[in-house]
Amino acid sequence: MQIKFKSILTVSIVLSLAFPVSAQQKCATLVIHQVGPGGASTIFSFYNTCPESPDGQTIAYLCCKKEPSGDKGYAPAELWLCDRDLKRRRKVTNIVGTAAHNGVEAQWIDNDRIAFFDKSIIRIINVNTGKDLLKKKINANGLGHYPYHEKILYDIYPGGDTHKPVGTYELDCNTQKTRLVISTADCACAALPSFLQKNNIAPVDGWRTLHAQYSPDGRKIAFRLDVGPSGKARIMGICNVDGSDLQLMVKQLHFVWYDNQSIISHYRLSNSKASLKEKNHTLIRSDLHGNMLQALTPPGNHLAVSPDRRWFASETNYWSNPVILTLYPNGHPEKAIEITRFNPNGVTWKRRFHVNPEFSRDSKRLYFSMPLNEKYNGTFYVDIK
Repeated sequence: MQIKFKSILTVSIVLSLAFPVSAQQKCATLVIHQVGPGGASTIFSFYNTCPESPDGQTIAYLCCKKEPSGDKGYAPAELWLCDRDLKRRRKVTNIVGTAAHNGVEAQWIDNDRIAFFDKSIIRIINVNTGKDLLKKKINANGLGHYPYHEKILYDIYPGGDTHKPVGTYELDCNTQKTRLVISTADCACAALPSFLQKNNIAPVDGWRTLHAQYSPDGRKIAFRLDVGPSGKARIMGICNVDGSDLQLMVKQLHFVWYDNQSIISHYRLSNSKASLKEKNHTLIRSDLHGNMLQALTPPGNHLAVSPDRRWFASETNYWSNPVILTLYPNGHPEKAIEITRFNPNGVTWKRRFHVNPEFSRDSKRLYFSMPLNEKYNGTFYVDIK
């Protein structure tokens, strides 16, 4: 089904047809495997950021030495690896500070190198030796979601590095050269979405970019742009990788590139006057101008799409109890498979150890987080039959 939605009313009708009421299937053959050990919280990375090495043979996870509080504070941790079969566990390096939310945003550059955000700096580690490879200190406020051709994206926020413009940057992990992709000053020259009111928009020196993601072909990036402190002031930008052809539009709840011409995200009604609350957070596909093309699954939150595009995964919305993680076959939302449901125990929502689903490189596994108990977060996977 590929339908351009011309109005909110049309969205309502199409979504009602797309998702008939039916019970989710529980698959008795799915066995949940625990990746990180107990006794401390473990973390993977962003949603839709694979914890496996590019060859799929090694899993990276973070083990907290002290428990992150859930706010903006950091806690010491360690980066660990294990083989795909969960054997041969080994520590790679110490981490100065991790957050609960997205950990250190770890991402594999190749089979030998991992990049991550350690409190306020970027680090690249050789996983075989534990050696730091960057020859200079690169300050940042966070990373993009994954590399492209051994390059990574990172962000500088207002006040983060007073010597550089606020915006999104690219680091070539081979040459170690950095360049500005797009600044918030560049964004201020583009037309803002019409739904924004003047009281939603802060002065430009308070804007920030974050959650940058390369398109599959690496020619474009999509990113979140905060033009003010409220939720309504969070919009999405898409531009060429050289910063040209910038488009600013409504940002739905979380987003992932589906292909080079479209984005998938959870539909958000907060930017609309319509009162279609029952359709809020439905997974949709949109073109690069923000026009909705297709309804994909029932409502969700953090999302992942498998590399072969056969599967979607997402969990229930913020502050839900129980939290339910669901796997959806692409094109068959009525055949949804419930992976797990659990009490968030304050770990998932209050402390912000989010479920953050991610698929394996071969699309045959789903990785995710959920509480081990009332104190610790755990990292897990299920094999998809």
